Amino acid sequence: MDLSLLNPAVHSVLTYERITRKEESASYNARLFYVVSGDVVITADGKSLGHIGGGGLVYIPAGVSYKLRGQYFMMVAASFDLLPGAAKVGSEIPAELDRSLLPCEELSPFDKVIKLSEMESEREELERMCALFTAADGEYRAELSARMKLVLLRVAEAANPDALPSRMSTALGEYIRENISEEISNTEVAATFGYHPFYISNVLKAAKGQTLRQYIISYRLALARAMLRTSAKSVAEIAEECGFTDASYFTKTHRQVFGETPKDYRNRFKDEFI
Repeated sequence: MDLSLLNPAVHSVLTYERITRKEESASYNARLFYVVSGDVVITADGKSLGHIGGGGLVYIPAGVSYKLRGQYFMMVAASFDLLPGAAKVGSEIPAELDRSLLPCEELSPFDKVIKLSEMESEREELERMCALFTAADGEYRAELSARMKLVLLRVAEAANPDALPSRMSTALGEYIRENISEEISNTEVAATFGYHPFYISNVLKAAKGQTLRQYIISYRLALARAMLRTSAKSVAEIAEECGFTDASYFTKTHRQVFGETPKDYRNRFKDEFI
């Protein structure tokens, strides 16, 4: 089914610091558990998913049994239908599940359990949803639905380890451009986009043939070469504005990549510059 049809109906979004239900559970609704801090062990569909630490989440489809164990943690738990009216019953956990009442629609990848360890980017969004649900003001249900859809779409992106998130290339370029004169580390980029630096590097390597570090350097060089062609600024000034530590490092990097110095490159275009 097309993910554009995703329109979650959110029943609850609550924060928990202890687990009261010790036995295995199952629901007519989907569940999303996000660990804010601490550590939780989750078993789903009879299989242990191991420990889930802060920034990790687990999605459990409707009808799949699960069990939670943990101490000294804070966790956001959300109950929702993927589509409006998908479930014929409320969101309470039944004593015995009637599978004839489960939703019939299959919405990949949400037809299976999803575990993601690096989803720090969703913390603020889910905490905001908790506040909305607790306040229950105005059209909060509609806003919860919109916010949950964004979370689920990012979960769907992250669940596919081979797929570059649809907006990552554009957003990454914008981020580098906005911070071009600053030192940009892999860790900072990863924290900004909510993905592990290894994941971003691996995806960029597969899609563009460059690691994250190589992508950043290429972006800096492209901007620097444009400035060499169209501005009268010195090589040192351009190096600083494009985020190179100094003119020597800029010159060395430019020569390694293009086989000539920035000065030589500029001289080839000096007659075209007005």
